[in-house]
Amino acid sequence: MPSRLKLALAIAVSVLPLNGLRVLGYRALGYDVRDSRIGLGTIIAVDSASIHGARIGPLNLFTGPIAVAIEPGATIGNRNEFSSGAWVAESRYATSGYARSLRIGAGATITCRHFFDVAGSLRLGDRSWVAGLSSQFWTHGAGVSERDVEIGTDCYIGSVARFAPGSSIGNNVLVAMGSVVTGALAVDDALVGGVPAKVLKDHYDWRSHGSV
Repeated sequence: MPSRLKLALAIAVSVLPLNGLRVLGYRALGYDVRDSRIGLGTIIAVDSASIHGARIGPLNLFTGPIAVAIEPGATIGNRNEFSSGAWVAESRYATSGYARSLRIGAGATITCRHFFDVAGSLRLGDRSWVAGLSSQFWTHGAGVSERDVEIGTDCYIGSVARFAPGSSIGNNVLVAMGSVVTGALAVDDALVGGVPAKVLKDHYDWRSHGSV
């Protein structure tokens, strides 16, 4: 289906008045949506989508030639953007390693007004949080060859965090508010923060210390 037609149909589905109608509309567009709530005004116009047992709030945008998988128990607030430009699927980039893949793990939570660039692969682990407001996750950039962003399980990311292409964190990691993660931080059970982010405390359990 041409992308403009797909977007137009998705916009029409997004404003249907009942959740059941929106779910049926997105199924009619070929997406695998089961036991989920999709908020009013949430637009899904992607290559493929698998959404099982998730709660998605209003006015979110999923757009571009990407594959989306949202696993059971995941919750997404409102006004988030998950997107990639159409250029990423052009034949001249076929060997450039653009995975165009988004996975939101089981029980994960994304609050409101965050941006996710899905030119590469972006993975949010089970039960992890993207909290607060206005964090950004980037999987492409000039001269970048390492693109994918990986966030482990049981992590908590504070407001206004930035993840550069090729960045990652381990499991049970708290990323402090305003941090910029620029590379692989292969640590578990840690507090990281700063510009660029580094390990501030290890053997750290954010759930017992509170969040930032």
